[in-house]
Amino acid sequence: MALALISISTMVFISCNSNSSKSNNSNSGNSESNSSTQQEQTKEEDNIDGIYSGTQNISGLELVAKLTINGSRWSATSQLGYDSPEYQNGVVKGNDLYDDSGMIKIGYVSGNSANINGYPSMRK
Repeated sequence: MALALISISTMVFISCNSNSSKSNNSNSGNSESNSSTQQEQTKEEDNIDGIYSGTQNISGLELVAKLTINGSRWSATSQLGYDSPEYQNGVVKGNDLYDDSGMIKIGYVSGNSANINGYPSMRK
């Protein structure tokens, strides 16, 4: 009787392990396809090149800003009301925006949003 219980217990244990490894194998196949999809999305998100724009109301005047990122360089314009536009440019390092010297960080890009000190928030 004890021998029969041990045999049944062993068969149940082996059966559970076999099912577990099958589900792990099917999950690993899904995780591989999920990881490649995630890598493609990350590549798209990592490419911050493009045009971002935003506006902000300051004391009844509209501040309009436009940022263009192309490779390792960025340029921006801002205009408050009817004043002449101001121009600025600099260096891109990763998702961070630096002044033209590349020494002072003045902004960053996160997803489809860009922020530069003194500018309204901008979106792609």
